[in-house]
Amino acid sequence: MGQVTTNIPLHLISPFNGPVEIGLRALCLLSTAFPTAYALQRLVIFDYFLVHSDDIGGPEGMHPKTPHRGSEILVRRGVIQDGLTLYESRGLIERVYKDGGIFFAATDKSADFLNTLSTEYLTGLRERADWVVESFDALSDMALDTMVRERIGTWGAELSMESILWTEEAP
Repeated sequence: MGQVTTNIPLHLISPFNGPVEIGLRALCLLSTAFPTAYALQRLVIFDYFLVHSDDIGGPEGMHPKTPHRGSEILVRRGVIQDGLTLYESRGLIERVYKDGGIFFAATDKSADFLNTLSTEYLTGLRERADWVVESFDALSDMALDTMVRERIGTWGAELSMESILWTEEAP
């Protein structure tokens, strides 16, 4: 079993957008897709879709619409890796080695663990994980990457333009 790769003691790790929360989001996705295993890149994209589902025509996003949020995809990889390692160390996620690289999958304990948690946030995550997997699981990695590349510049751009307009109208 791996260790979390950050040098920060576990009791000082923020639960928000850190390994605990992002790992939980990955666990929701993997549990929904069980027994399918996903590569890290697919999990990075699906994590963005999970919290900003309204950017791709889905239900209301879990996180607020912020300017330039599309760039979040570019910086999530390391934290998602840490989150996967954290949940892997607890037996809730496993690494699967196969042709094409390293993949991650839920374990037979994952759904039971998620069923013990009952927060409004987790309910929203699980609903959106169902939607993400149902909507995008069948896409090839190439098609998924192309879709993201074509749209990434627009995610959050509407807020940048709005702030420019507000600045121009200010007295």
